[in-house]
Amino acid sequence: MSLGFVCCVAHAQSWADFRVADTACAFAAVPAAAFTQSFPPTDASLFTSVSPDRSSLSSSLISASAPGDLGAYSPEASAAEAVPSRAAWPAASTPEPKPSPYYEQFPRKWELGLAFALVRFRSSIYYASAPGLNSSLTYWWKDRIAFEGSVTSAFAPPVFANEHFRYLGYGAGPKFSFGSGRLEPWAHALVGGVHLIPQTAASGKNGFEVTMGGGVDYAINDVISAKGGVDYLGTHMFGEWQSSLQIVVGLSLRF
Repeated sequence: MSLGFVCCVAHAQSWADFRVADTACAFAAVPAAAFTQSFPPTDASLFTSVSPDRSSLSSSLISASAPGDLGAYSPEASAAEAVPSRAAWPAASTPEPKPSPYYEQFPRKWELGLAFALVRFRSSIYYASAPGLNSSLTYWWKDRIAFEGSVTSAFAPPVFANEHFRYLGYGAGPKFSFGSGRLEPWAHALVGGVHLIPQTAASGKNGFEVTMGGGVDYAINDVISAKGGVDYLGTHMFGEWQSSLQIVVGLSLRF
């Protein structure tokens, strides 16, 4: 053993070579029997005999059902409980549709209107406030566009000696609806004529009239509606233009 060590030192040319040679000589001096005694034999039969049976272990884990038993824990089941199913998700909210005109749901082409009318006629010759009756007939060409004809007759107390005021106005033109739901605002523009009594020396009984205004209808059902409106009356009588007012309140019938 001492001879081997001396040989190793003799072959070392530097300090690093000396350390390598010293280590090699130390392993060479240790008998091989010492290594075999320190480590037990690695037989495959010993490993299989000691290792537990996986099938028995799995069955024991599944059979454990006591509360708090860690063997009953299943990662797959926990993940399934933690993530809600698609059926449990709240349904996506859809925007509500815009309300459509009530008569679009119950389409009727014709409309007959009967209403109380109050005409406030103003001119340079006389004034008159005349209650009366307004009647109209409307054909709805489209859901929001119609053609309307209207007639208003009104009467008032005498403006001259034994001369009662009588007014008859008529016209026709387009009518437009801006409705949503049961409430239906509308506007119209009518062109026609006017017949007035008493007659004056300045002109005859007949003249030109323009009616522009609007109002609102409220659908009581699919046939009957309550209506109200205000109109500007532009008339040309006595060689001049007059600006008057008309108010109507009544009912409309669709058929």
